[in-house]
Amino acid sequence: MVDADPIASARRLAQQEFGSARLVIVGGSVLTPRRTATSDLDVVVVTAPRDQPTRRSLTWEGWPVEVLEHDERSLAAYCADNLERRWPGIPRLIAEGAIVTDPDDLGTRLRAEMRERLAAGPAPATTAELDAHRYELTDLLDDLTGSTDPAETTFTAARALTKTAQLALLAARHWQGTGKWLLRELRDHDPDLADRLATSLTNPTRLAAITREVLDSVGGPLREGYEVTDPRNP
Repeated sequence: MVDADPIASARRLAQQEFGSARLVIVGGSVLTPRRTATSDLDVVVVTAPRDQPTRRSLTWEGWPVEVLEHDERSLAAYCADNLERRWPGIPRLIAEGAIVTDPDDLGTRLRAEMRERLAAGPAPATTAELDAHRYELTDLLDDLTGSTDPAETTFTAARALTKTAQLALLAARHWQGTGKWLLRELRDHDPDLADRLATSLTNPTRLAAITREVLDSVGGPLREGYEVTDPRNP
């Protein structure tokens, strides 16, 4: 039977599998009211210097477990990359997770650092970033409103919904997410918009109106005159 206490289970995992680790943190939805019957243990392990970080999946005491193993240097690099991309997966796990092993207070220091960084928010969007999203959404909006193939409409709508949410978060200088975390971030930023988008996937007309609303908030559709340098051009 799965232990009802994920922290206790993670602590036993740390003792058996990562006894020499400098830090073990467990986090994710399993520690929140969002926990479901299929929630897993997300575990970050910081070891002595290693050749490269690894990610592996295992089962422990009935729990599905995702383990990220880093040394301090690679963890810092991954956190910096997450924050730069506005996708704070690892930083949030460190900031909000439960420390189960921390012999030299590395976890305490990292948790304070990540909490401060997350509270500061992501970097403001550049004009180029906003324009790229506006351009793609303009094209998706045309495809969505002009589609006569129900299957194509479904796939276009799914992409338009995701990009609309991403643009709203980008324009608001809010953290991004993927999958369920995209919805959670949008709910944190604008619950009304999140609810309207979440119920619009099967209603292309309604989705198109919401997409246009978000586009208009950042300058409107963009097509004529849009130009970028192709980075693949040698």
